[in-house]
Amino acid sequence: MEINQLIAFELVARLGSYSRASRYLDVSQPTISLRIKELEKDVGGYLFVRAGKQMELTDLGKGFLPYARQALEVLHKGKERAQSIKEGKRGEITIGTLPTFTSGHFTSIIKKMYTAFPDIQIAIHTGHNQQIIDMLYDGSIKLGMITSPFFNKDLRKLYSIKEPLVFVARRDQPLSGMKDGSYKVEDVFERSKPYLMTDWSEESKHWQRTHMSFGSDSIELPPATALEFVQNYSGTALLTESMVSAFLEDGTLVKLVPNDMPALYREVALVSLDSEQSLPPAARSFLETVRSGAWGQV
Repeated sequence: MEINQLIAFELVARLGSYSRASRYLDVSQPTISLRIKELEKDVGGYLFVRAGKQMELTDLGKGFLPYARQALEVLHKGKERAQSIKEGKRGEITIGTLPTFTSGHFTSIIKKMYTAFPDIQIAIHTGHNQQIIDMLYDGSIKLGMITSPFFNKDLRKLYSIKEPLVFVARRDQPLSGMKDGSYKVEDVFERSKPYLMTDWSEESKHWQRTHMSFGSDSIELPPATALEFVQNYSGTALLTESMVSAFLEDGTLVKLVPNDMPALYREVALVSLDSEQSLPPAARSFLETVRSGAWGQV
């Protein structure tokens, strides 16, 4: 049983003649007749009987017609879905991202993706750089968002996002009441009590270490722990601006701005094992969404 046979059958049933069906499909009338005959062999009996100039359905044809139409409708929907997947409007995409890059810019990206492509299913896995790279290799994710720079030659950088790093502290921290620019970076390290060192990149970690005096009051913590420590206890931490923006806005935390503060960033790279052209359509739609945003590109 072939789809062309079902199409011919449904058209003859709807239009009432082989000749009208042949004109509709732009094929010869004998072609329509042959398709109906082949279909009748499969069904096991005549589907039409002639009544004057019209072709009318037999009881067998009447019983078969709803199922033929249902089959054609299912095939039509399948074709539409396949086309949508090809165009990147439907499908599935699995992404790996850093635990410290699951809010701020990333939330905005997911929201924009959902608005533009609501029929693309997105699954998110979190992990550190090497875990995300391992997930790319085992095929459990198609795209990864990792800290840059990275040194794996198999990875292709598709896009980069720069996130500013800022000093934050509670409002009762001694420096928070001072005018921005009236103190130096060294003052932050000396008066934090404790200074909470975070590891965003080799560059930022080295910069922090070079400004810390020997035996200074400090604790090395993961970024999320450092944020919670600052919020609930004391100290100063170097965190991404997107990570603390809500707390800065509601006044829970304040940003410290030394007069010799350099521009420090955490760079997150969107990577894949495949070239951009080889990515599945849904993954290319995600990449298109990321590229269209206001977050900075390196």
